[in-house]
Amino acid sequence: MNKRPENLPDFTLPPLDEVVIGVQFEPSGNYSSIHAKDIWELFKGQGYPTPQEQPALDPSFETFGGLNPQPGINFKFGPPILHSRFWFISPDKNHLVQFQPDRFLINWRNRPEINPYPRFETIAESFEECLKALHKFFDRSLQSQLEINQAEVTYINIIPVNNLSCIREWLRFTNLDQIDLEGVNFNFSEAIKTGSGKPYARMSYSLQSVTSEDGKMNALKLTLTFRGKPEGTGIAEAMEFAFFGRSKIVTRFTELTTDKAHKQWNRKQ
Repeated sequence: MNKRPENLPDFTLPPLDEVVIGVQFEPSGNYSSIHAKDIWELFKGQGYPTPQEQPALDPSFETFGGLNPQPGINFKFGPPILHSRFWFISPDKNHLVQFQPDRFLINWRNRPEINPYPRFETIAESFEECLKALHKFFDRSLQSQLEINQAEVTYINIIPVNNLSCIREWLRFTNLDQIDLEGVNFNFSEAIKTGSGKPYARMSYSLQSVTSEDGKMNALKLTLTFRGKPEGTGIAEAMEFAFFGRSKIVTRFTELTTDKAHKQWNRKQ
């Protein structure tokens, strides 16, 4: 297992609500909906027995050198290809696997009354184990190679606040003290570059104001996503990309949040 970098900021009580690790890959021409039960059996045996069907995610690629291309009109001939995305959920509902013909992800979801955050290394180990099982399934049952073309890591943080006007107490990049905020919703991103200055990944940031279901708690939802193309199409390159992305996310999160927030979340280093 990869070890946590010694110099990476660490919090005992981070405001994490969800962590996602995922890859996108070339779909196999031999896959059909009849294989969905086999996929369920594959992950059922690894601790994800409860299935749910969800709408499929559209393919997505991080591109550079201009604005990201906007969705256009696609002309397709012949009968439509109908595939779903499946969730396979662990008994404690803390963890779920997501699969569709060109995408595989693992989510850890905060259920503090059940299990605490197991740390990224544990989630990544489960992700790699399941991804290897999927790779074998593609090879043996579909006679196809699982060729990864994008990888991603997402951290979703929920930061409770008394009111939205105190946002500056938690986030360094805001200065909205004079505004009686009713809501917050904005996004920004940065290109992550190699030592030679070539962009190869994108860090996306999203900040939204949210309210609890009972309407009694206001919070800031801060989402950081690291996404791009690994150096190769294999699992090892995807895992290397994911661990680097985690380090980048944790570092940026620490830079964007205040000393008061760090004290609240019990920063250890």
